[in-house]
Amino acid sequence: MLRRFAATLFALLAAFAALSPARAQAQAVSDVVLIIPFENTSSNREANWVGESFADQLSELLGAHGLRVVSSDARELTYQRLRLPLTVIPSRATAIKLAKEAGATLVVLGNYEVTPRDEKTVAEVRGSARLVRVNEGRIAGKQMTDGRWATHEFFFGDALTNLQTVQGKLAYQILYEQDDKLPFSQTVIVAQATKVPPRAFEAYVKGAMLPNGHTDKSNFLQNAMREYERANPGSVYKQAAFELGQLFYAQGDHKKAAEHFTLLQRRDPHYAEAAFYAALAYWRLGELQSALDTLLPLTTDVPLTSIYNNAGAISTQAAIREKNAAKRETLLKQATNFLSRAVESAPEDTPDGAMVRYNYAYALSLSGKHQEAAEQLRVVVKENPRDPEALFLFAKMLERTGQAEAATANDNEARKLFPGYGKAQIEWEQAKTVSLLPVHLRGDFNRAEFVRAKQDEDERASAPAPGTSAQDFLGRARELYTAGRDDEALMELRNVVRVEPMNAEAYLITGRIYMRRGELAPAISQLKASIFWDTDHKLVDAHILLGRIFLERGDRAQATAYTQSALQIDPNNQEAIALQRELQVGIK
Repeated sequence: MLRRFAATLFALLAAFAALSPARAQAQAVSDVVLIIPFENTSSNREANWVGESFADQLSELLGAHGLRVVSSDARELTYQRLRLPLTVIPSRATAIKLAKEAGATLVVLGNYEVTPRDEKTVAEVRGSARLVRVNEGRIAGKQMTDGRWATHEFFFGDALTNLQTVQGKLAYQILYEQDDKLPFSQTVIVAQATKVPPRAFEAYVKGAMLPNGHTDKSNFLQNAMREYERANPGSVYKQAAFELGQLFYAQGDHKKAAEHFTLLQRRDPHYAEAAFYAALAYWRLGELQSALDTLLPLTTDVPLTSIYNNAGAISTQAAIREKNAAKRETLLKQATNFLSRAVESAPEDTPDGAMVRYNYAYALSLSGKHQEAAEQLRVVVKENPRDPEALFLFAKMLERTGQAEAATANDNEARKLFPGYGKAQIEWEQAKTVSLLPVHLRGDFNRAEFVRAKQDEDERASAPAPGTSAQDFLGRARELYTAGRDDEALMELRNVVRVEPMNAEAYLITGRIYMRRGELAPAISQLKASIFWDTDHKLVDAHILLGRIFLERGDRAQATAYTQSALQIDPNNQEAIALQRELQVGIK
């Protein structure tokens, strides 16, 4: 079997020579890449920031030049799901597990060492990187003519001050490995990699790695912004601004948090998260209009439950404060619109579901839709019979709809549980309003929900147009082949291989067509290709057809080998059994 496999492999090299560019292009389009922080193999622990910088830089550079990349946020979430510390450097097996969990088909692994500088020498960084194919579980490379698999390792080295240049060159090498006909030069990628001044870059990475409670975090990040602005007057280091915004928000300095978060624009990474927290910061400062101005663009750009909820809740609160009747009505319509969308997207038996239904009911009550509000609150109270604010509002909506007995029962429960019951009850008795009840906002950005939404968007963007998938082309090819329309079938089969170069059935049908035409040499090549890509060993017909061709040619050894391989796949296949009997005729 090994000899036959080697012979088959050798024969395939010529057959696939013309297909290799298409195969590389198809893989580059379909691959999803996960970059693991590189491992520091030196004793210089202060250089650990370099490993994280490789992950961030390569993710940005590869993602900006045609590859689908698992973002740093998605990578962190994957670590959390597998309960791996973010600081751990995984083994190849663990990295493959991480990649599968993240939906990646390629993993970039690397290591490096930094030699410490002294009075006479500068610090240097040297190391290597490897691409691992997840499904195959092996380092990416190329098949040699003798059948061996030659792995490809990328080596790098330079002064530490040129780290970004090293990373730009490495990104280009990885892209070139995927497609050797890149429409851009290495210079373009290196220029993008080095757009941040080295000192600013180092300070940012070091600061971002530190926890919020570390005393040096703010110093590193503010130094990064100063160094960037010094080299680029009037410009802002957006990544550092985002990290500082998070730090100030965690410290409760909402004014500074909003100032830094709003430095990010729509095209910037982490813009959605920055706008979300900026709106919360403005809300906590009591600046409701600023909060809405910041949050409303996200309702179209990033339609998530938490964003709909917060936009609706702040609109509700703004409506309560608004004195102008027309503006108040506009704000209420806006609130109910966003909150109804939030209700549609949030499961009712979750904390988020209860929160958005409460807010929706609140907005409905202000709009005079008491029955609808009561129905929403009925679900909330059923899930949490001890929710004090929901019980109070539910009681008032039941009262307004004439359900006195149920209103009294829920009001009694609210009286026991709601600390603000007295003042809220007085307001209700005097004005039949509930402005003292709070709205409920989602206080943290749901990164997991955001990452899922982005992944879904990427999948939709990369999905083939209707009727142009490999299976669509293959289905039409089967019909045309059955109808004897071989030329048209071959055109469809070429499309299959263009989209999915490893489709074993496409090569099988192509081989059948050449057999039907009596063109045995190309038929053999195509059938061997079918066997090569048939990793699940399902296409027994390719083995049988090759057995018949070689029997007709008088090559009984080859015919016997393919017949035996067919019977190994399906011992009960009648065509394979018949072929074996033909081969046994005349054998003494």
